[in-house]
Amino acid sequence: MLTAITARSEIAQCQQKLAGALKAGLATRQRLRIGHQGGSFVDTVFHGAGLWYSTYREEEVEIPRYWNGFGTGKSDDTDQIIAVEINMPVEGYEARVSGVFARDDGSGEYLVLHRGRIGGGRKGIGKNAFRNWSRNAWVEVAGPKNARDEAILVARLGSTDTVEQIKAFVSEVAAFKKEASSGQFTRKPSTPNTKKTFNPEFHGKKKGHRSGNIEYESFHGLVVNTLEKVLTAANKDGRRNVFNTSEIDLGIEIGGHLRQLYEVKSSADSHAVYTGTGQLMLHSLLGTDVDKTLVLPKGEISQTLRKRLASLDIGVLEYRIKGAKVTFSG
Repeated sequence: MLTAITARSEIAQCQQKLAGALKAGLATRQRLRIGHQGGSFVDTVFHGAGLWYSTYREEEVEIPRYWNGFGTGKSDDTDQIIAVEINMPVEGYEARVSGVFARDDGSGEYLVLHRGRIGGGRKGIGKNAFRNWSRNAWVEVAGPKNARDEAILVARLGSTDTVEQIKAFVSEVAAFKKEASSGQFTRKPSTPNTKKTFNPEFHGKKKGHRSGNIEYESFHGLVVNTLEKVLTAANKDGRRNVFNTSEIDLGIEIGGHLRQLYEVKSSADSHAVYTGTGQLMLHSLLGTDVDKTLVLPKGEISQTLRKRLASLDIGVLEYRIKGAKVTFSG
């Protein structure tokens, strides 16, 4: 279970960890002008490759909060443009504020969550549109008085990759806003008459429980993204269409017909293998003679399970993660 943090002191502690990680990871500090709807202001901005961050505590508002503003990279010619805010209430559980600190009751780690309300004041930019377009990881969080909410898992405060996880989320929001503004979306809901497209997923580290079980670790997205690049690079004749959906990690179509399926798991224990096997078998019914592959961490699958998979015509592709790099072996 993920539990929202509501105590003033504990929220302050989480905010300190968040700001500390970002200030340490974004090496350059400058006073810069930050633009927003209706005006601009000057504040301290911490920035590095592809990400800037600024923060202050807002007290003279209806809901006192920690303001955490982010953009995709320092601008030299204009005001710093805010891509997204991950604001946290100073205390309590407040659905009108975009951000939530939560505790993973399984591991004790603190998380940064975002409710998915993407502002911007332009038509087509909002929570539902972003959710349909994005492939970020959504989780359930428990609030006081039996409240339940869904939010995007942005980062783990105890991770060495906190800055990279936040950068991935900020980049995702910025890309969505750019496409929404232009009206040219690269990601559309798949229908029988619509060519499917690959939608990169959020990645970072997570483990713990949501309603009894969280199956995927956030590095799942990193593995899927890297595998998609490998499969696309191998598409020499341009006949193959690599895609994913909310149910299929990766698939390949040729001439509109499903030919290959890949299911990525974050462990090779029996539960993960059984679940992945079921998903591959069911999704393979969408085509005929579909090649099925389970993608698992290297060196974790037992020979017994490997033999059982082979008897079901399911191949195994193993991966290894080192830093932010993923490598595959057959």
